[in-house]
Order: sequence, then C-alpha cells, then structure tokens
Amino acid sequence: MSISFEHTLQAAGKKYTFSIGGAGCAKKITRLPRIINKDPIHIYGFGQDSIGIFKTDSQLLLSLADGHGPKEAGTIISYKIHEYMLTYIGDVQEFILEEIKKNNIESMKKIIKDMFAHVNQTILKEDEETSTFYQGGTTFTLLHKFIDKTDGSLYSLSYNVGDSPYFKISLDGELEELSEDQSCDNIEAVESYYNHCLDKGVEPSPIILGRFNYQNFFKFPWMGESTIKPYIVELFDGKYKLSPNTEIMKKVYEECPIEYKFNTFYNGGPQSIRGREANIKALEEGKYPMENFGSTINGTVQNISSFGDKKSVINNNIMCTPHISINKITEPHYDFVGSDGPIDCLTNTDIVDMFKEKPSMNMNEFTEYVTSVVDEKAIKGGFQLTQITNVPKWDDTSLWIVETKIETDAKDKAELEAKAELEAKAELEAKIIELEKQNAEMLEVAKCIQREINIVIDKLNTFV
Repeated sequence: MSISFEHTLQAAGKKYTFSIGGAGCAKKITRLPRIINKDPIHIYGFGQDSIGIFKTDSQLLLSLADGHGPKEAGTIISYKIHEYMLTYIGDVQEFILEEIKKNNIESMKKIIKDMFAHVNQTILKEDEETSTFYQGGTTFTLLHKFIDKTDGSLYSLSYNVGDSPYFKISLDGELEELSEDQSCDNIEAVESYYNHCLDKGVEPSPIILGRFNYQNFFKFPWMGESTIKPYIVELFDGKYKLSPNTEIMKKVYEECPIEYKFNTFYNGGPQSIRGREANIKALEEGKYPMENFGSTINGTVQNISSFGDKKSVINNNIMCTPHISINKITEPHYDFVGSDGPIDCLTNTDIVDMFKEKPSMNMNEFTEYVTSVVDEKAIKGGFQLTQITNVPKWDDTSLWIVETKIETDAKDKAELEAKAELEAKAELEAKIIELEKQNAEMLEVAKCIQREINIVIDKLNTFV
C-alpha cells in the first residue's frame, strides 16, 4: 500500500506543486501502515520505522524515523519524534526564513541544533513514556519546504540525525546526497563524536568493527580475542584526528578463512548492498576499507547521533546533533528520503535509473515501482522476502518520494518584475543622492584644505 498527498505553495506569481508518495513495511509482517492521526500531523508506522507529514499554506514538512533497540522502546520513540519535531520546526518557519534572508546561517543552525537537543532531553527525561526506556532510540530525517510570501522564493531544508539519507535528483538525472551519514562507518562522523567528547571533557568510547570480537561474540578468531579497532586516533593541536587503521584491516582481509574471503570481505562487506561497490573499488586500488561493516560504539549503537538511546548517552556520550542543508529551489526536481532498510539495497545508479522512469507514471504507480525495485535489488544482493506474504525479512522499511513542479503566472511575474525594477531604480537613485552628498562634503573639505594651504603659503612669503 502506498500513501499519497498533493500540496501547493503559492505566492507572488509562483506556484509550487508537490506530488508526494510514501511506503514501507514492518519486516516479516506487512506492508500496510499503522496510521496515527495527531491532527494536523499524520504519522504512518511500519514496525519501528515511521514517516510523518505536516502541511500548511506556507510550508511542507516530511519526516522519517528509523527506530532501533528493544521493540517497544524503538517503536514508541520513532513514532513520537514526529509529534515533537514537526510541531517545533513548523512553529519557527518564519524565523528560519528571516535568518536565511539576513544571511545569519550559523546562528540559525545553532538555534535548530539547540531545538534538537531540547527535544532529545524531553525524550530522555520528561516524556511520560519515552523517559522510562533505558535502551532504544531512533534516527530522524526531516525535509522542510517553505515559501517566502514576499517574492515567491521556495526554500528546501533538510535536518538529520543518524543514517537515514536524503537525496535530491534533478530531472536530468543529477543526484545529490544532502544528508550526512552519522554512522560509525563514516570516519568524519566518528571524528566529530570524538571531538564532541573532548569538548565535554569526557573520554570517548572506542569504535569497533561491527560487533565482531566483542565480549563473548568472537566471530573473527584469526584476529585473536580482542576487539577490532578500524581507526587510529591521535591528538593534533588540541583536536582529535582519525585515520584508517590500515594495518589491522589488512590482517582482517588477508588472514580471513576462505569461506569468508570471497562471500563477504572481498565482495564489498557485510552491512549493505549499497556499500559494496565502493569497497570493491577500494580493494582493487590496494586499500583495505573499513566501511560497510556496521561498526559500533564499543559494541552498542551504530550511530554517533540519535534521539533517545539513554544507555548510550550515559555510557558513551553519544550526540543528538543534526546535519543541516539549505537550498533555494529554482528548478523542478525529485526528493527521496529513506531508512536504511530500502536504501541499503540501492546504489546511486539504481536511484537515478528509478527516477528516469517517473515521467511515465503517476505518484502512486511510481511509489509501487520503487518498492518493487527495492525488493528486486535486495533479492539479487542476497536479502530475502517472506515466502507467503512477500514482505522484506531483513529490516523494517520506510520512504518518502516528492516531485516538485514549478509554475509562474505571466501577469503576476510581469508585475513582480516591474516592482523589482522600480525598487532597483529607487535604490540607484538613493545611491546617487548619497554619492552627491558625499561629493559635496568632499568639495567643502577640499576648500578648507585649500584655505589652509593658502595660509601656509602666505606665511612662507613673509620669510622671502
């Protein structure tokens, strides 16, 4: 079952129409969503995954959460985060717009980050349900589109904690990943975690390769009975700097048993289909990649930033710091947001190829098509569907798809251009008046200087 909406934002002769499709599944159970209406917010649950939508006459917010940990905790935190974040971010839309127009980008980002931190404290300590959970949390990715009523400009922002990605795809097939992968497989994210701990004056927890060789879970006997640390951590000029632990990863690859070597390690890694291509390329270049192993913070969570996860906040000092992207929209395009359930099955090429097919389908048809492609790529990559109900077995899944169309009213556009021309003319005339004033002042200064020069010359002439 797919979920569909249409929404329009319109001002100053510009009209933006959004065709929206959503889908997902509760692994091994059903593709039908659990529907939760918190009017004006609508939430659709798929196991521990969930998606949310909130729309007004000036904005559109689409959110996605991928819960993890104990089933009840991960599910409740995943569903509840939409209520908090869509409400809070929606309430500050005008503030965000004004700060962008003033180019106060960093101060705006700080306010948003403070809001994420505040909501996380509510989840951890104040909410009557979520505050009782010692384990469990969620990723969160929010796509926020809003219109400037004064000139019709459309802005599109994304905010994400965790590893649920957001892609923007142009009509000619150019793909941009505008979110940040905040998993332990991303060395830059891990480095930010280490320096976050440094700023707090606490010891960061070690990152270990997957959950391999952790406590009683020694799956890599050729590596001995100690955890495998994929990063070298050093301090330079008062900051942590991380680099790949090539020596230890070389041993992981070269000394592994033959049954692992070509099925897993030299086949791109065990975590996702998506990550295999880059790892295989790195191996061909003589490298020993540590990505795509599902590395963890000391055998616990896989992300350095999330909502909830009280145990990891207490024991490992994980963060809830969003990555923020800001774009002014001038061209029609597609947006694609997904949890790791579906996205782990797709390469960038797969995503671009899918969206090439969109013009021949309406949004309902295309959402179903995307779901079928995910299934096809998953099976090809070694994942499985249930035999009877044909539902993904590997993970809960969730996704949003958005098509943005842009129209401009010719009359309103002409009036807007005429107004802009008048404003530009008035600005130039004001500039001329200011320059003429400055010129008159300079001429007066020049006269004063000339008088002083004449006085000095007269005094000199007395000595002749």
